[in-house]
Amino acid sequence: MILPRTLLCAVLLLLLLVSVLSKGKAKCSIVEILRQYQAVIFDELQNLKNLTRSAETPRRGRAGPACLSNKEQKILLSISTMSMSLRDMVRGPWRNPEVVAVMQVVSNTESVTKQNCKKIYKKSLSTVTEKPQHRGQGNRRKQLKVIARTVENLVTCWEKLFSLHSKDWDT
Repeated sequence: MILPRTLLCAVLLLLLLVSVLSKGKAKCSIVEILRQYQAVIFDELQNLKNLTRSAETPRRGRAGPACLSNKEQKILLSISTMSMSLRDMVRGPWRNPEVVAVMQVVSNTESVTKQNCKKIYKKSLSTVTEKPQHRGQGNRRKQLKVIARTVENLVTCWEKLFSLHSKDWDT
């Protein structure tokens, strides 16, 4: 009777081990992230882009070296990191439409990332090291320009991630 009991313990231990190891290697659900982006974040980003458009300086070409990688995980990390940088940029007493729009984009991006890709979310928390700067009265225009550039880079990254996954949207 000892053999079946030992075998049962070994099988249960193996099942427990497989269950623990599989949870640690869970992949991000890029398709689900893109669905939520398309449903909510896209409109909020467009609204934010329109609000900060007046602060933009004329630029040629794309929004700069955002998301140079073609790997989904790295693009997601860039998106998450830029969102947290945006949040740090608008900390403080400002309560204008731009700040409200930034906070909506940031909070939705963070929740989508946290819900569908905890590994990226945790990694982006440790990546953001920029401290918010003390803003004077005359720095609002300059701050809006920085926000506008960051938003443009964020849009570029989302577009790149979306284009990498365009085959999943053919259905």
